[in-house]
Amino acid sequence: MELLTLLADGQFHSGVDLAQQLNVSRTTISKRVADWQALGLDIDTVTGKGYRLHTPIDWLNQQQIFQYIPSPIQALISEFVIYPVVSSTNDAVAQSLQKKSQSGVVCLAEMQSAGRGRRGRTWLSPAAGTFYGSVGWVFNEGFQVVEGLSLAIGVAVIQALNTCGVEGLQLKWPNDIVWQGKKLGGILIEMNAEVGGSCQVVVGVGINLALPQTVKNQIDQQVVDLREICPALNRQQVTAALLHHIVLVLSDYATQGFKAYRQTWKSYDALLGVPVKVLGLTQNIEGIGAGIDEQGAFLIKTATGIEAISGGEVSIRKV
Repeated sequence: MELLTLLADGQFHSGVDLAQQLNVSRTTISKRVADWQALGLDIDTVTGKGYRLHTPIDWLNQQQIFQYIPSPIQALISEFVIYPVVSSTNDAVAQSLQKKSQSGVVCLAEMQSAGRGRRGRTWLSPAAGTFYGSVGWVFNEGFQVVEGLSLAIGVAVIQALNTCGVEGLQLKWPNDIVWQGKKLGGILIEMNAEVGGSCQVVVGVGINLALPQTVKNQIDQQVVDLREICPALNRQQVTAALLHHIVLVLSDYATQGFKAYRQTWKSYDALLGVPVKVLGLTQNIEGIGAGIDEQGAFLIKTATGIEAISGGEVSIRKV
């Protein structure tokens, strides 16, 4: 990570200078650069000039992030870690919860080597190109109180980004954040519950910040990043806003439940009144998006009436 810190300014640095500053050989510098390039980091290598990050990066910094988080929310964070590279922030939080079951475990990363989305899909994770963050929470009341939580977190994400000046966002059931029909991010919630006991929840959020075009070309759907929507955003402030609103929802959810967020979610519904097709069931269902019910199930108006679609192996596409 020390190498990337030196390259973060976007200026060229010679291999000799980098080697001297890090007290390693030029061969080691060359190998480390190659390793980061293999992980998808866009590092320019020019003979006679040296190395530079193609785009300057504002690396995550806990002190700067906490400047934007109110003290009452900071007090709810029991563990906070930022990894240069991690397989998955969700996995890191889950492992922490296994060691000590406590709420407020936060994990951020500059890059994920094995990021994933719903249904096990791969989540492309370029360095510093996306917000990768997970928050662990323990619900002593059991798994039944977390019904609709992923939808409530969607509301939290939009409200957080609104405070940073990002407007026009919508939610696509069950877990996508979209802007003008393009995917900006997603939510992945994983649980570990004991029968009659507590429920450990890991809330993972990914938001596209500044995706390289090479990464966009690998994605099989239309995507957008915050750089395109609102170019002047402060990465530390965006991170703080997301954590603030996510932790706030989690801290109140056992008592508030989804009912406290349903009306707001409906105001962000990207599929309301839109022709859609529900995939992944024994048969496809076509109809018109009709909102969500009190439990957060997707409602679709078909020729035979209103049907409620719950989670699981369900995908929804606009027709």
